[in-house]
Amino acid sequence: MNDHRWTKNALEPFFNIISKENYENDIINCCKVICKESTIVPNQLGVFANTNISKGDIVEWGVACYIPGIDVRDTDHLFSWSTTDRSIAATVSGCGLYYNTLGDKSNCRCVPYHSEMRFEIYALEEIKKGTELTFRYDSMNYREGMKELIPIVGELLDGDK
Repeated sequence: MNDHRWTKNALEPFFNIISKENYENDIINCCKVICKESTIVPNQLGVFANTNISKGDIVEWGVACYIPGIDVRDTDHLFSWSTTDRSIAATVSGCGLYYNTLGDKSNCRCVPYHSEMRFEIYALEEIKKGTELTFRYDSMNYREGMKELIPIVGELLDGDK
């Protein structure tokens, strides 16, 4: 399995990567965010900065869990969690399932660690308290359940097809 490629492609040189010790002492942390009604997607939840967040800072981190028997390509509510099998679905801890997307214009990036069953979310820009947080859904170009997003946010540049 070559899941390190996905992780490497998601990382930016300006990210302040969480230390292994911090992660091991607190494997789920979403203290910088709150979840409430989205300002982007009517009648849906969204994730908002609960504090000012600097560019490159970690926003949230947590764990992932496989969901057997669900084909992630048919839904927009779960994470695609394999680099070799596009059907594998996972759920994540914290507020991870409630980040909306603005495609390539999103203000955060989700970094998946598939083989370790965990994720990290980093700020791509300065974010003010109260701002709705978004990240790119890397699998949206090929997921049937996300086809309605492409006319709204555009097809992803360098996105998986």
